[in-house]
Amino acid sequence: MATVTQPRKTLVFGIVALVAFAVIATTAAIWWKQHNKLSQASKADCQLAQDLIDSAQQIPKDEAGIEKWVKAERKLRAQLHDGYLGANISAYNGWAAQRAKGEGKPPQKQIRRVADSANDHCADADVKLTFPSLSA
Repeated sequence: MATVTQPRKTLVFGIVALVAFAVIATTAAIWWKQHNKLSQASKADCQLAQDLIDSAQQIPKDEAGIEKWVKAERKLRAQLHDGYLGANISAYNGWAAQRAKGEGKPPQKQIRRVADSANDHCADADVKLTFPSLSA
């Protein structure tokens, strides 16, 4: 009789150990994902970022107008609390200013990467940033 209950105890112990391991592994995976998550911008930051992106579509064509726009854009961008989001917007608007000055074609692959990164920062705010093409 002792030999019949021993395998049963071992089986129960094995199941309990497996469940405990699964709970610990799941908890660790959730913690790791949260730990490595990108900074998340507020909804207000994401809306301001979209306003800054939109402003890049109306950059004046004259040198003085471009410089005035750059200064105004920089001042508004400084209001963003999420610096990583601000860096993405800065890159996009810098390329827009280059295009307005006629200093070359903006790199579309990098613009897509910047757009994806900026949208990752706005994921929790439930805001989808729209980056118009700068190729025209």
